[in-house]
Amino acid sequence: MKAALTSVFKTLGDTFYPPACVHCDRVLLAGEAWLCLPCLGQLPKTRHAFQAQNPVASAFVGRVPLERAGAYLRFYKGGVVQSLMHQLKYRRQPEVGVFLGALAAEDWKASGFFGGIDGLIPVPLHPKKHHKRGYNQAERIAAGIAEVTGIPVWEQYLYRRTHSETQTLKGRFERWENVERIFALRDSGPLRHQHLLLIDDVLTTGATLEGCLQTFLSVPGIRLSVMTIAQARH
Repeated sequence: MKAALTSVFKTLGDTFYPPACVHCDRVLLAGEAWLCLPCLGQLPKTRHAFQAQNPVASAFVGRVPLERAGAYLRFYKGGVVQSLMHQLKYRRQPEVGVFLGALAAEDWKASGFFGGIDGLIPVPLHPKKHHKRGYNQAERIAAGIAEVTGIPVWEQYLYRRTHSETQTLKGRFERWENVERIFALRDSGPLRHQHLLLIDDVLTTGATLEGCLQTFLSVPGIRLSVMTIAQARH
């Protein structure tokens, strides 16, 4: 009965307040989700999954040894990706993360990018921020990837042990200084000889991801890869 009532109220809500594209505000048609077809077609996709040498992989050269790396989209100020990220991170719309993760996985699965990956590791939030937002956007992205690939999400191993300040307004050096030694592992035993794919929303300098990656380097036989939904220009 509760599910039926929920469905009725949703139908009534959609009738009076039909869902709109998060970027251009056009009313969404049947079969569209979050973006109308024209905006979906404007997504600035990369081909990183098909290019071993790409800007994301290059960002970690000499820092952390990676098997593969890539960002699905390019982030431009005022663009479609920024609208999606705003909904995901600040408008309490976790399903946007699932949508983006699944979209990326569908587009990249033919490349072999996910081949041999044992587990997806979302970049963790500090418990205070997780409680405030209600979810971890990286975990929601990983959930979308998992739906398409069948790779499990392992969020129980990596955690953020200090509550760092927001990275948004920090310069490159400050970002690196801000993430040193803030991540740790609860139990590294099950991760031995595993190939892990770390998942995050937007790559800017790579400081946060490197902080995560460094945490795994002492695990015997570990193999590491990185995927983000977007890469910001800087």
